[in-house]
Amino acid sequence: MLRARLESPGLMDLLGQIEASLNPTATHPPLAGVTEHLGPDRHVVLWLIDGFATRYRRHTPLMGADHVTDLETVFPSTTATAITSILTGRHPAQHGLLGWHTRLAAAERTLTVLMGQERDGEDRAATLGYRELTGRVQPDRLSDRLGCAMTCIGPEWIGGTPYNRMMNRGADFIGFEELSELPARVAAHVNATPGPHFTYVYWSELDHLGHQYGPESPEVERHLKQLDLAYTATCAQIQRPESVFLTTADHGMRTMERRLDLREHPAIQACLRHRLTGEPRAALAHVQDGRDREFLAAMHATFGDDVTVMPAADWLDHGTLGPGPAHPELRQRAGDYLLLPAEDAYLVDPPADDDGPHFRGAHGGLSAEERHIPLFLRSPAHSG
Repeated sequence: MLRARLESPGLMDLLGQIEASLNPTATHPPLAGVTEHLGPDRHVVLWLIDGFATRYRRHTPLMGADHVTDLETVFPSTTATAITSILTGRHPAQHGLLGWHTRLAAAERTLTVLMGQERDGEDRAATLGYRELTGRVQPDRLSDRLGCAMTCIGPEWIGGTPYNRMMNRGADFIGFEELSELPARVAAHVNATPGPHFTYVYWSELDHLGHQYGPESPEVERHLKQLDLAYTATCAQIQRPESVFLTTADHGMRTMERRLDLREHPAIQACLRHRLTGEPRAALAHVQDGRDREFLAAMHATFGDDVTVMPAADWLDHGTLGPGPAHPELRQRAGDYLLLPAEDAYLVDPPADDDGPHFRGAHGGLSAEERHIPLFLRSPAHSG
């Protein structure tokens, strides 16, 4: 059985606090170190640094001065699920996006939501436009419930993507190219915009470096030092007294040593209704009717203790995806078995026209390295 939470507080407690401060109809229990800085007149800025693991704090001493607490992200601990939770203010059980790939039962498609792509029953790929993607997801947006306007600030390339347009509908978008531009963009916007207002800032490069080089690499350490300086520069330039500058992450990262490729094991693939969905560190298997025993035997013979195979009832019914009300397709999307690779391994099942990911660092699973993230807070009204 999986526990729904390793420890408290969680990322969704932070989002609950933000919504409760800006939505007069919402309530949420207090979050120590945060609640006292929020209020209905605040300009709340949330900087999401993709892949900022808690242990990275040792490389960011300037940010460390504003450290409030460590949070635990949602499960699966991955961008597609966690950012959707942030931008909806809903737990994964409610929004139903369960990783990089999510099986849509009614449409009989496998959706790669961040890429705005899907594959049909014949494994043929198609690109979705904004309206098609919105129809597939039907998000309950946080921005629609706030009693104020919202702005999104991020790399220029994400501004027009179907996912960004879908999740931030109605919000202004401010783009930039390099991390060095972020402090001035954020500060100029905040200084010119009185509260109440919600600004969501996104940066993805740290996650890319962690995947490519590993979380303990010199490349990651160097970028963390750049982020430390960018954070300090942003704080120094924000002058609006009612602003609250929150910084956190969507997930952590851990080192990977082994790549387990399901294409090398046709006996397992033959039992599946379609390719694995979910995440390489938390894969979801949809098994053909009547082939469960064959599937379990093949998994054990192939992977032994390297992959834990957990029936849906042993994890889905215990709040691992957060509280409900559950998405109407949640059970079908979750499949029949959750596959959890060993701590140093990840499991892939890419299509014939794609070699799939090759990681030196990965996330999505249940370990502390993947789930624990820091929270930093700077408020001009309470600083110094």
